[in-house]
Amino acid sequence: MLRRRPRPAAFLRLFATSCRRSSLRPSQPQLPGPAALPPPPVAKKVPFTVSAHGRSWSDPYHWMRDTSDPDLAALLAAENAYADAFVGSAGGGSLRARVAAEMRARLPPSAATPPQPWGPWLYYQYVPEGKEYPVLSRKLKPCHGLARALLDYLSGSEKEQVLLDWNEVAEKNGYVHIGSCRISPDHRFLAYTVDTSGGELFSLEVKDLQSEHAIFSSPDKGIVSLAWACNSESLFYTVCDETLRPNQ
Repeated sequence: MLRRRPRPAAFLRLFATSCRRSSLRPSQPQLPGPAALPPPPVAKKVPFTVSAHGRSWSDPYHWMRDTSDPDLAALLAAENAYADAFVGSAGGGSLRARVAAEMRARLPPSAATPPQPWGPWLYYQYVPEGKEYPVLSRKLKPCHGLARALLDYLSGSEKEQVLLDWNEVAEKNGYVHIGSCRISPDHRFLAYTVDTSGGELFSLEVKDLQSEHAIFSSPDKGIVSLAWACNSESLFYTVCDETLRPNQ
């Protein structure tokens, strides 16, 4: 039985449709070939045996625990250079900018937590538009009644009070990681732990929310948790040992 061949016009329409569909697909970056890249850096291996709980095993990369080792700095520099070469072969700065723009497009311009009532205040956090770190703020609870609301508006009591701006700390130190934040029961003091080195060792800061000045800054590192006494006159905190475990 003979089959009818498709008409040329129908074939051309089908071919044109498939071409249009393929042209609508987003272009994918071309990954560089192995010949276009330098050899990846290889970390050295130093014989080292670890023993614990009656067992022993080999850890040839134990030497990386010494962050002052110049070989570690040289390895990180080589890895960064290899990453730059890889990205450069795949599109360079335009690829970095495009990926960063795509990541920013998926993030909301601003984010905020629901206000948490405590005493006469509403506490909340939010990330300002264009900023990276949150801001801890509070407002007085709104009063019922038109006359009371008008008095609050005229007195300025409904204004926001910024308690702690992580972005200001980051601009001053280049990096910030806030650990624990605790408001005193009388709502006058803010105690928080902060790390500005990236080593996960936190120091203690206490801020007077009335004068908006820091009244205590601990030189000790390794503060873990905080708790105010009920009278707001004492602050308890734990300190970790050399293994980063709270011990006192």
